[in-house]
Amino acid sequence: MFRLKKRTVNTVRPFVEPLPIPQRVAPTQGILSQPLDQRMYSFGQPNLVVLEEKEALHQFHPDIPPTLMWTYNGTFPGPTIVHRLGQSTCIRRVNSLDPNYSGFGIVKTVLHHHGGWQAPVDDGWPLDYILPGQSRDYLIPNILPVANDRSYWGSTLWYHDHVADHTAGNVYHGLAGMVQQFDAYDSDNENDPSPTALRLPSGQYDVPLAFSDYILNTDGSLFFDQLEDKGQAGNLFVVNGKIQPYFNVAARKYRFRLLIASQGRHYDFYLSNNAPFQVIASDGGLLEAPVTMRRLYMAPGERYEIIVDFSGYPLGTQIALMNDLFHIDGNKPEDIRVPQPQLLFVVDRNAPDPSQVPQRLSVIEPPDVSNVIVTRRIEFDRRNGGWQINRRFWDPTRPLFTAKANTTERWHLIVGGSGWHHPFHVHIDSVRILSRNRRPAAVPLHERGRKDVVNVSGGQQAEVLMEIHSYTGRYMLHCHNPAHEDLYMMGWVDVRL
Repeated sequence: MFRLKKRTVNTVRPFVEPLPIPQRVAPTQGILSQPLDQRMYSFGQPNLVVLEEKEALHQFHPDIPPTLMWTYNGTFPGPTIVHRLGQSTCIRRVNSLDPNYSGFGIVKTVLHHHGGWQAPVDDGWPLDYILPGQSRDYLIPNILPVANDRSYWGSTLWYHDHVADHTAGNVYHGLAGMVQQFDAYDSDNENDPSPTALRLPSGQYDVPLAFSDYILNTDGSLFFDQLEDKGQAGNLFVVNGKIQPYFNVAARKYRFRLLIASQGRHYDFYLSNNAPFQVIASDGGLLEAPVTMRRLYMAPGERYEIIVDFSGYPLGTQIALMNDLFHIDGNKPEDIRVPQPQLLFVVDRNAPDPSQVPQRLSVIEPPDVSNVIVTRRIEFDRRNGGWQINRRFWDPTRPLFTAKANTTERWHLIVGGSGWHHPFHVHIDSVRILSRNRRPAAVPLHERGRKDVVNVSGGQQAEVLMEIHSYTGRYMLHCHNPAHEDLYMMGWVDVRL
């Protein structure tokens, strides 16, 4: 249950601090203390990004003492990694955490490059951990799994810890960051003179937003209930590491990249003035065309990108990004609505706006079911005192099933009638949602692009098309509520030729 302890922070003043923007991590230059393995050059000379896991003090709010967090490169969230299509990246992860730490979480760590297309050895198998004092390199190819089909190129990804049994605690400690991807079309340049460039808002007008929720003790330390098997729901709403910040914006268009990095909390976003916004991308990349919406529901692990145009507002206008879902625990939202501001936009200046939002963002072919070779049932439910998939707990020695590389499958994702929500995440590749509750028309327009997280609520089901354009080997699938995941609501697929 959601229960605040006597020593926890109950409320704080909102909109006291500005929204911090995680810095983009620059490729490392110079001589490495440990040279790269030859495998890192499989796709040419890679960009090298170093992520050091280390303790650092972080202040969520000026009214609360600083909090000791686990960070990447000393910041929470971690720095933003930038990939460009055709330029491979090597991520060198260095574990500098305290080997004598005791408490929730664990200092042996794993990295999952969530939403990327990479080999199993680089994907974040939960037992591929490193200890303090060790490092590990990951090769991110940054190529298209299907040649010339840029619908496979995601635009907003993220990275986070993925160690067995302790993903929830380690991510809650702060081990998470965002990823932005660009290509010749979505070029990171709103002034791009190329006639094929999309010219979406860029630079300071392209803003990552990582949403999470926390419970903090009055001394600033993290409160984490290790016995909460449903997923902890916090009472403090955090964006980019700050509690309910404000963000000064110019009177022009902005591209916001939304990530739900919470333990179990779901969000139903809307603007406080009920103004529309445009959804331009989901987990797997840009949509075919912008979708105008006034509300956007998101579950843990999901990413969406929205365009908000502030050009019609006079200077001084204040608009809040709201969420009104109420949680007692991380299993599901309750049946009541409690509006809570997450972030305050303040229009404080004018600025030129050469950006545009084209009516054609990408080319996404309709799902082709003619090549389906097998149909599978993947059922999420609570049995035998824990969370299971197909009546089984995760077993690292036994796959959930074996699949054939370069084939197409149809998966029925089914959640029991308990009412619990399970955001399904698959590591192999993105999927296409074919139907919800056996109704193709029930799939909303913003879910018709590629997805790697599909939320399925209690008593519901979703049908997805899984095109396996992967390497061979072990790939995970699991619920992206980290508490469910840690209690073995996971499985793996053995992809073979």
